[in-house]
Parts: sequence; structure tokens; C-alpha cells
Amino acid sequence: MNNFNEKEFMEICKKLNAEPRIEEITIEYANRSFFNKMKKSVEKDRRGEVVFCVIRPNGKYIVVTCDEYPDGIFRIPTGGIGHEEDIIQAVYRETEEELGLKVDIENFAGVIKFKFKHADETVYFYSYLFILREKGGKILEDAIDDEISEIREVDIEELRQVAEALLGIQGRWSHWGKFRYGSTMAIYKYLALKEMKK
Repeated sequence: MNNFNEKEFMEICKKLNAEPRIEEITIEYANRSFFNKMKKSVEKDRRGEVVFCVIRPNGKYIVVTCDEYPDGIFRIPTGGIGHEEDIIQAVYRETEEELGLKVDIENFAGVIKFKFKHADETVYFYSYLFILREKGGKILEDAIDDEISEIREVDIEELRQVAEALLGIQGRWSHWGKFRYGSTMAIYKYLALKEMKK
């Protein structure tokens, strides 16, 4: 079933002095293949993911792509959270494994409760959003995983364009694009709101 752990979420908010932000997104899939992929992933080894927006020393944000993605498509990096794994430890682990970077947590931007639907089936998946500040490591060179093929550094307006490109994907990647648009756009909105409050 993959129930949301409200107590754990509130403890993270308290620990990181963050306002409890929850967004709910429902995505209905006509195509069963992506739905089944998410369903198997939850059943096998993950209840959700950490979404890590890393601020570089120059103030820009890291977005990533992989060789198999459609041309020109980037996104905010993410990594899986095991069913019993501590979420804060997961964000440190994944940032180091995927990007090769050591980071400090600047903000916890909340959680997206995704509800994936196909026919009469539903899968729940949770994306925990973190804003991080780079403090060490050599990007990609020190990474343990080699899934990421390229990074780009973007400003806030370019981040919005990255998100919109995900939503505009056609063909067999369109379902994935809708999902990745949700987390990338949520990060953009959080950062844009912080900019407005300055």
C-alpha cells in the first residue's frame, strides 16, 4: 500500500525548521508500462525518493541528464529511499553517489504525494524535496554511480524552462516527463517564492 508516514514527515520539518508543505499530484496513465514500472519499484525496494536541488558556489542550480533521455531533456536529480531508510541520510547518500558531492541542507521544501493511476489500480509514491548547498567533492568525478551523463548549471528562469520541457515530451517518454515535471516544477516554485520574499 505504501502509506505516508505523517509522524516522520513532521519530525523532518521540526529538525530542519521547515514549514510543513505537502502537494498532492494525481497522474492518470493510459499506458500501463510506466505505471507497472513504478508499481514494481515500490513493491521491490523504495517508498519514495529524495529530490536534491544543489546550489553551486556560483549560485546556480544543478540539473542532470542521462544517455537514454530524449535529446535536450534535463531534470533536478533524485534518488530512491529504501522502505526502512532515514530520509535525511538518504539525501546525503544519494547526493554523494549520484553527483560525487558533499552538501549541507539549506532547506526542506516539503513533500509531493504522487498518486499514479491506471484503470482501477493506484500506486502511491512520495518525493521529498531538499535544497542543498555544495561544500565539497568533484562533481561526477567522485560519483559512485555512473547513470548521470551530463550536468548543467542553470539560474532560476532556466530551471522553469527545464521543467516545462519535461511536460512537453511526446511519445513513449511522455509519462515519465509528467512525473519528473512535478518534482522539478515544485523546486522551481519554492525557489521563486523565496526570491520574491528577499
